[in-house]
Amino acid sequence: MTTQSKQRRLLLKSSAISGTALLLGCSGGGASPTEAAPTPAPTATPTSAPTPASTPAPIALYRMPDEEEPHKATWMAYTDSPQIWGNRLLANVQTALARIANAIVPFEPVNMLVNASSLAAAKAKVDPRVNLIVAEIDDLWVRDTGAVFVKRADGTRAAVNFNFNGWGKKQTFTRDRKVAAFMANYAGVPLLTTELVLEGGAIEVDGKGTAIITESCVLNSNRNPGVTKLKCEQELSRLLGINKVIWLPGIAGKDITDGHTDFYARFASPGVVIAHLDPFTDSYDHAVTTKHLEILRAANDATGTPLRIE
Repeated sequence: MTTQSKQRRLLLKSSAISGTALLLGCSGGGASPTEAAPTPAPTATPTSAPTPASTPAPIALYRMPDEEEPHKATWMAYTDSPQIWGNRLLANVQTALARIANAIVPFEPVNMLVNASSLAAAKAKVDPRVNLIVAEIDDLWVRDTGAVFVKRADGTRAAVNFNFNGWGKKQTFTRDRKVAAFMANYAGVPLLTTELVLEGGAIEVDGKGTAIITESCVLNSNRNPGVTKLKCEQELSRLLGINKVIWLPGIAGKDITDGHTDFYARFASPGVVIAHLDPFTDSYDHAVTTKHLEILRAANDATGTPLRIE
């Protein structure tokens, strides 16, 4: 496990509560696969799902919903990798995942991906209402590895595969790169393809055509070498219905994600953004978060309305 991987994962050490909050942030949210997943029958699926048909998305046909919009299920994953988490921490992480799933499932269905070898162990921890789906996975971060579900005006759905590559090839992703296609097939929706490489945590949307994205992640050469802002914006318009991108610089190399947007800013509702400011002047995040606030305070959303920053 790399030093950057350790830094991210050791955040879970402090308490079960803080671990739960972090895991929720990465298994659901603005760009997460929770948005429009169907409610499948509560049975495990085969480990090798058929490959769904890949279809390019017509321009402005689909829209990525905001996380506050109604959705049919939450997607999660049950990690079992001591190589990533270490033997001492792994059991605590699995317990935290089970607690999250058990807290959600009384209110909406939960689909949890799990390797076949860990199915019995997961069953022993989660509420029987949690739908355990056998699939080949490397790690738990479905918000980053999984499909981004999108909708058309008539309510039909599709899923976007953003070509997960282990956060710029910092962590093994042989199995996780297949998760988006697996989810699309399981949900029974078309898979939309692109050459862009990004993760769910790298993009925040308001559901009305506005996105906030960090340059340090999405324009990083370890994901999208040579891709310009314009090219990225055109592709996100095609796939997600985004017609206004607010770019934040972010900061690369300080964590495994290279500065995901959800570290810095999130939409609380259309037009309202909660932004992070690191007040400590000796912190590497102080200057960049100060700059982010300047950009956000001067920004308008896709409707031309100035953002309200909280």
